[in-house]
Amino acid sequence: MSEYDANEYNVCGVLIHANTNNVEQVKDLLVQQDGVEVHAVTDNGRLIVTVEHEQRKTVGDQIMAFYDVPGVLSASMIYQYSDNDLDSEKFDINNHKTGESETSKERMSA
Repeated sequence: MSEYDANEYNVCGVLIHANTNNVEQVKDLLVQQDGVEVHAVTDNGRLIVTVEHEQRKTVGDQIMAFYDVPGVLSASMIYQYSDNDLDSEKFDINNHKTGESETSKERMSA
């Protein structure tokens, strides 16, 4: 699966710091954007936001575009998840690939 595959799922957690005089305006402008959800707003102008999209590049561009929203002082990505961060092979609790021979596992632990 390529980085831009339509079946991919990407979500980023973003901490936005807004001017306290513009917090409601910032929140309103953010939630109008596709894939953006505001989860919490603090009294000191911080917003906890998620951005979801099928393409990583689009998510990154969208986060950078937060700086163009009037009243936004900073936007920091604090979490990123993609559904294909791991190979499609299954892993056991010890991070060994399942289906490997005991000899392979012994070499890995040596």
